[in-house]
Amino acid sequence: MSVKILPVTPLNAEELVAHRGYRAKYPENTALSISKAIDAGALYVEIDVQFSQDKLPIIYHDTTLSRVSGFDKSVFECKRDELLGYPAYEPDRLGDTFIDEKISPLEALVTILEANPDVKAFVEIKDESIDHCGREFILDSVQSILHPVADRAVIMSFDYSLALGARKSGWPLVGLVLKQWDDLYLEEVKAAEPDFIYTDHLIIPNECDLTTIEALRDATLVAYEVGSQALGHSLLDRGVDMLETFEIEALLAVD
Repeated sequence: MSVKILPVTPLNAEELVAHRGYRAKYPENTALSISKAIDAGALYVEIDVQFSQDKLPIIYHDTTLSRVSGFDKSVFECKRDELLGYPAYEPDRLGDTFIDEKISPLEALVTILEANPDVKAFVEIKDESIDHCGREFILDSVQSILHPVADRAVIMSFDYSLALGARKSGWPLVGLVLKQWDDLYLEEVKAAEPDFIYTDHLIIPNECDLTTIEALRDATLVAYEVGSQALGHSLLDRGVDMLETFEIEALLAVD
């Protein structure tokens, strides 16, 4: 007797965050990748932010240009005007297909969000740029740029002090990314009163009852990196609220 295997049902767009845009098919953290994620049905996108030598924000994950742009330079050695002239095409992963795509300033995200009023963004400030510029400068700069879309832009970081600073400054949407699971019990994490808490799904303890954790009661728990519908459903069944993925279209697709 054969066993019938039921197809996994697609996930809801309200439950998904497009990690660095639609990275599965396009170069990460580019205006193209963000726009293609939205075209694929994403209602939430996530980007990373680094700062240039002259302390201006770009949408970029790494501190060096080698992996994404193909140049042996540090982001912190280049002024922003120079950086915006470099390609962002991930040559080792995608070849020369997207070599004409350029590094984008943070302002590009605002333009995209203004054109897509149903979309929200998670803006992750990288630790290295916090060291480069300082928390207060970073917050002033990012908040000034994101002000037109403040109600749809979550400022977040692995740096809990920056998240706390964003909360104290009155920014409406604040998130943080856990370094380790037990950090949920830190006073600084609780004081930030994050609207969103990001975690690697692999560090969630197997037998943990998420409903018993005080820090999660008023926060949306987002798990990364989720690459399949099956894994996504299992995490949602455990009490995770949202899922971050490079595979936005695949997780939304009907088998």
